[in-house]
Amino acid sequence: MELLEKLKKLKQDDPYPMHMPGHKRIGLDFPDVYDIDITEIDGFDNLHQPSGIIKMLADEVAGLYGSDEAYLSVGGSTDMILTSVFAATKPGDKVLIARNCHKSVYHAAALRDLRAEYLYPEILELGIPGGIRPEQVSEAFSRHDGIRCCVVTSPTYEGVISDIEKISDICHQNGASLIVDAAHGAHLGFGDFPENPIKQGADAVIVSLHKTLPSLTQTACLLRNSDSLISAERIKKYFDYFETSSPSYVLIAGIDRCVTFLKEKGDEAFSEYGSKLSQLREQIRKIPQITLFEPETYSYDPSKLVLSLDGRSGSELADILRRGKIEPEMSSLDYCLAMTSVMDTDEGFERLYEVLKNSTPGENSKKSAAGLYSITPEKRYDIGIAEKSEIFFKERNELIGEVSGATVTVYPPGIPLIVPGEVFTEEVSESLEAAETSGLTIDGDSDGKYTVIKEN
Repeated sequence: MELLEKLKKLKQDDPYPMHMPGHKRIGLDFPDVYDIDITEIDGFDNLHQPSGIIKMLADEVAGLYGSDEAYLSVGGSTDMILTSVFAATKPGDKVLIARNCHKSVYHAAALRDLRAEYLYPEILELGIPGGIRPEQVSEAFSRHDGIRCCVVTSPTYEGVISDIEKISDICHQNGASLIVDAAHGAHLGFGDFPENPIKQGADAVIVSLHKTLPSLTQTACLLRNSDSLISAERIKKYFDYFETSSPSYVLIAGIDRCVTFLKEKGDEAFSEYGSKLSQLREQIRKIPQITLFEPETYSYDPSKLVLSLDGRSGSELADILRRGKIEPEMSSLDYCLAMTSVMDTDEGFERLYEVLKNSTPGENSKKSAAGLYSITPEKRYDIGIAEKSEIFFKERNELIGEVSGATVTVYPPGIPLIVPGEVFTEEVSESLEAAETSGLTIDGDSDGKYTVIKEN
């Protein structure tokens, strides 16, 4: 009862959502959820073996993205990350993983008992992880034999886009498949936004419909083309493993409603959205105390407003936005992320601009150029070996030199500071301390203690 009342009160308090889900709490035409909450009764198809209306919906989604196939998920992109990694590999395979991938990628590697090699993105201004360079991928293939799969995130949480076409070519030349976690890029390919990775040669692309489109939370899909190195049969097999056996028809109907919106109003809506977004970014650039992240050396997704206020931490800027009745998506050490979508209103954009324009700089002139993710922990064991090892728990001040037995992330965005098999170093400890001091959420500890493996 308390949760429902709190959710109802949220609407009354009127904080403007600069965060996901992409529908921005603006309702499309939708019935009472109790009227349509069913199971797989006759005539309503089956998400795991679609041949009727769900198959038609999946085909419509594929058509919107220009892919040959789409697999719908009501378990978010996490289900589809697990599905695609398992489908692309066998136990013991060697994989390349971009070190700024979401924790679900590492969970997949641990569960699949994979041998993971990591690609570290360069750190851009404000400590923001950049993209993965094609030359990094090529060099990794020259150093490591037998790589079966590569996983990268594009766009990143902050909107950085990698050159997927070149990375895909390099992977395929080396007999490896490419999986792209584009969870934050469901809107790519619409309007004037950059092209979706499924059109750039990736073997599987995962998008979270709910993050940047008007769809309900937990809705996502996996896109695949017929020339993919990952077979449809293997994707279907592992989709059955990881997707719930009792899928919500309410959520599937949310995908249906989102698709209808895109087909009927998408062109006009995205054209208007693009114009408003461009105008807002231009206005923000003129605010002297605000820095708007716009990387010069990468393509980027302009829907992500990555903001920094002179002399203030990211958490302080987030608090300023909340006092102005703007709820941001996340804050890091030195910046704050406001997510926009095709459903944003003129009033919402105006409110954000006014709060930023009237924000007061602080006196702390020191910014952390390295951020949280400049560390490169030593890997002592493969992630699968570490996952199977005996574990115990230690306080943070006792961790240096120990090997992690769990994935430790700052959440959001869920990028690991350390993964199983890596060594806790002074640098890792300093990043954890910086995150805690800034009031960020650490995901991976247990009552303040961290998992380490017992070594012989």
